[in-house]
Amino acid sequence: MTDRVNEKKTMDSKRVKYIIGQVALIVFMAIVTLCVVYPMLFVISTSFKTYGEFVKDPFAITFNHPENYVKAWVEGNLGRSILNSATVAVVAVVCQVLITGCCIFAMGVLRFKGSGLIMGVLLFTMFISGEMTTVPNIILIRKLNLYDTLGALLFPAALGLSAIGVMLGDGYCKAIPEEMHESANLDGATVPQMFLLIDLPLLKPVLTYVAIGSFGGAWSDFFGPLIYLPTNKEAHTLAITIQQFNTQNNSEYGTLCAALCILAAPVVLVYSIFSKYFLEGVAVGAVKG
Repeated sequence: MTDRVNEKKTMDSKRVKYIIGQVALIVFMAIVTLCVVYPMLFVISTSFKTYGEFVKDPFAITFNHPENYVKAWVEGNLGRSILNSATVAVVAVVCQVLITGCCIFAMGVLRFKGSGLIMGVLLFTMFISGEMTTVPNIILIRKLNLYDTLGALLFPAALGLSAIGVMLGDGYCKAIPEEMHESANLDGATVPQMFLLIDLPLLKPVLTYVAIGSFGGAWSDFFGPLIYLPTNKEAHTLAITIQQFNTQNNSEYGTLCAALCILAAPVVLVYSIFSKYFLEGVAVGAVKG
């Protein structure tokens, strides 16, 4: 009888500790979520305020002045900049997904002699920031007569490669049965056909992760346009246009926040739609590798 009482007390104690732990975790996650979400809500709310309303109560939530978005669009001349950003982003997504997919297939499926060394070199490039390659990029772009044109942004975007995407895809390819490729080879399928019909559909989660990352990086890129487009305003992307708009309207907080919301909206929208594939792409290579 005493043993049962002690066992019940032990179970009750564990249950209480479990409940306390869960409550503490929920409270902690709620605080973290609030710290992440509130700045975004602050910017969105400020985008609907006039200067007077912001000065009077900067933390009040209001949606009284949607015309700030029209003002930001017209005065900031965001239409052309959005078109330029979209062009660079689309080129970056298409080319980087294709190049990364081909590299994954070569490293993970074909596994030719020296592929391990090349994989190591690709992973090493993850430690090289874009700023470190600025000088050679400028020299190359000048020699190609692309400097101060939109091509100065399209050229690096078209030749981009996601090293982390190759790493995740290589781990994922290890789980693909070799019999699938052997059967396709016996049926007379060529290497490009095997890539397009077998591996490319299976690599959808990883390549979606690459696409979202490349889109976000290309759309929000500020350093590239700042360096490669010093005078050509017609080729400016959205990020650099908003920076110049901020310089001219540094006290118009509502209009400026409206422009920032326009900049962030496509990235948030793309991630919201494809977040399932984004998370799956991050996990699939690590789990199956």
